[in-house]
Amino acid sequence: MDLHISGESDLVDSPLRFRVSGTTADTVDLIVSTADAAGAPWRSSASYAVGPGGWLDIPDLDSPWATMQNKAVDRPAAIFENCATEIEFAITANTAHDSATQTVPRRWGLDLRTERITGDGWVLQIYRPPNDQPCLPGIVVLPGTMVGRSIAATTALLASHGYVTATLYYTQQPGLPDAFSRIATEDIAGGIEAFRQLPYVDGDAVAVHAGSVGVQTALATLITTGTAVRAVVAVAPSHVVFQALRDDGPPQKMSALTHGGEDLPYVPVKSERLLPQVLRNELRRRISRTPTSTALATSSAYEAGLRDASAVAEATLRVEDIDCPMLVIAGTADRCYPAAPMAAAIIDRREAARNPFAAQDELRIYDDVGHFIRPPAIPTTVDRSSGLISGGSPAATAAAQRDAWTHILRFLRTQLRVSA
Repeated sequence: MDLHISGESDLVDSPLRFRVSGTTADTVDLIVSTADAAGAPWRSSASYAVGPGGWLDIPDLDSPWATMQNKAVDRPAAIFENCATEIEFAITANTAHDSATQTVPRRWGLDLRTERITGDGWVLQIYRPPNDQPCLPGIVVLPGTMVGRSIAATTALLASHGYVTATLYYTQQPGLPDAFSRIATEDIAGGIEAFRQLPYVDGDAVAVHAGSVGVQTALATLITTGTAVRAVVAVAPSHVVFQALRDDGPPQKMSALTHGGEDLPYVPVKSERLLPQVLRNELRRRISRTPTSTALATSSAYEAGLRDASAVAEATLRVEDIDCPMLVIAGTADRCYPAAPMAAAIIDRREAARNPFAAQDELRIYDDVGHFIRPPAIPTTVDRSSGLISGGSPAATAAAQRDAWTHILRFLRTQLRVSA
């Protein structure tokens, strides 16, 4: 028996199809296995009918990847760690009498050129296609709760679709703050402007893609500094500025963001609401014979803060002042914070103010989907990182990742006027 794998490209968001030949079997067990960028082993296994021409009948072409399980035994299960280059997957097709295996790469970056530049309060990690086109539309990606490999992978994948892209780091890099605390919007604006001035970027066709707390950073920057962009993609957003965060204790009593040296008004994060989870995690860690997760569902701390009507009124972002279309994406089962109602609040405020671009805005709310909405064909069977619980069901999240990514690519093509 032979196994044949085909697709439009090696990119992780390009669906693959599987065909077998040299067998009379009616069904095939398809096994997909790999190790992610953090070294954790992953594996999926499912039986599929053999259809006409030997093609396996897989109703959802993302399922062999999205249903992969984390098989690590030496560490708590955590989300699949992407990378900005490629990861190899072993694909095995088994019948009662035959077996065939192939190794295929799944790539986030397609032969990209890279560059890293630094400035006052920012670092730009740049990716660009390997063509000689002198000037391409650009996308600045602002990280949220996932600052490491996963955000770099998303930035590289966007570049592989024909853009110059850059992750604009403002924390957790050499020379930058460790915590999301009192980040100056002028610094973020400076990073965007430095990207716009790159000789291979079309400075009049720059979009911002932000996720989680990166959304409040991006929106506050556009509002307070007057930085102009062509489009904004906001994934799991907030409609307010929140209190500063830190990794080693309760939130600091200051704003996450500043402008002109002054704290922006903020909504408090009621971290005391998390104490029962912290205690349960510690007890579980002490009595368990296997590694256990210490990730937290932080939504209760944010929801409690959002009940402070006065603080919300002062900290609400004036999104009606952003003069470009926005695509806003969130899930109803977000366990980090209530992103879905905050996403709706962004769109509602722009409509109420009759923002001239509100008619081009888009709102995508996904039922039973959590905080981490990533590119498609990435495992969704684990809903937590090392520190945060995302929420949502695996099946709904997998479907949302494909749908959201499709809308993101279409939205960016339209607003940046890029041919499909």
